[in-house]
Amino acid sequence: EILVAAGEPAAPGTTIARLHPAGRAATGGTAKGEVTVIDLTRPQAQVARRVAESRATVPTIDLTVDVDASAIRELVADAGASVRDVVVRACGLALRAHPEVNGAYRDARFERYERVNIAIPVTEDVAPLTLVAPTIFDADRRSLAEISGDARDLSERARSGSITPPEMSGATFTVWDLGPLGVDRFAGLVTPPQAAALAVGAVGDRPVARDGEVVVRPVLTLTLSCDHRALYGADGARFLAHVRELLEDAAALSDG
Repeated sequence: EILVAAGEPAAPGTTIARLHPAGRAATGGTAKGEVTVIDLTRPQAQVARRVAESRATVPTIDLTVDVDASAIRELVADAGASVRDVVVRACGLALRAHPEVNGAYRDARFERYERVNIAIPVTEDVAPLTLVAPTIFDADRRSLAEISGDARDLSERARSGSITPPEMSGATFTVWDLGPLGVDRFAGLVTPPQAAALAVGAVGDRPVARDGEVVVRPVLTLTLSCDHRALYGADGARFLAHVRELLEDAAALSDG
């Protein structure tokens, strides 16, 4: 047996169990055991559509670097910011310096955006779960304290389901952060129309070579996913190197 939504066609030979008004139902008798089919909410359908669009239409190249996170830990401790906040601050400054990254490939043309607006995807805690991406507007002009305050407020309201559509629009770049969940490295999706997205892993102590000796240092791994139509490897590498340089210099990102 298999469950399908009312009005949906079923494959030949399947037994159909209609969904009840709450949007779900269950029945047993298959090799997989009990099967439950759940309709997508409108936000979940939008996420599924955007993810499919990204994978189907954006040819990406992924670039990865390791960052000495000593300065990041210093800023997190002194400013009460999160690692993501510090990375957003660095990306805002780097995007202003590399306008080709703050743009997109669209309709066989390059676009360049005047404002530097960075999306910070989070998962709503309200049922049913879905992914939303609030926007930090003008991140290149905001202090670390301002970015941290905005990110905290937006994330809390996104998780409670009270975020508004204007607060999730206008992003020119995306910072994905799975560090708090213990993920060391990953590649994030590029959201059209954006040229790139940065994936932030967890800060962890690792053995590294310094002056011919092996020492333990805090390390953060960043992966930049680029739309290869808009950014070639060298373009992305220069941007990523600038982000790393900023992240390794606490003075460059502090508000003092």
